[in-house]
Amino acid sequence: MQTNPVLILLGHGSRTQKTLEEMEELAAKLQEASQGLTVVAAFLTLLQPDLEHAVAVSVAAGAEEIHVLPLFFFSGKHVLEDIPALFKVLSERYPNVRLSLKEPLGRHPRFFDLLRQAGGFG
Repeated sequence: MQTNPVLILLGHGSRTQKTLEEMEELAAKLQEASQGLTVVAAFLTLLQPDLEHAVAVSVAAGAEEIHVLPLFFFSGKHVLEDIPALFKVLSERYPNVRLSLKEPLGRHPRFFDLLRQAGGFG
């Protein structure tokens, strides 16, 4: 029975297998660096597991606390409409689980600093 909080990294999805491999690698690295946290990869479209499946598997494993972090930079339709609507459905489906939807990665206060650093200007 799982007791650790779960962090679901939610990517967009792609038709390329490389996206799945890179997301799984990111989740594994974050899992290694995070004690007391279970990290899971999921996708909004085109790849599996999708968010509904990732939440269902986590709940079935005993998760009582699940955080969803959208790995999106901008406030497009997915961020503004699709993800919140799906999150609402999941919250209603699992009323005894503490589900939280985090701000998309692009809204993080240090995201700008990361861009500067990645561009070689930080």
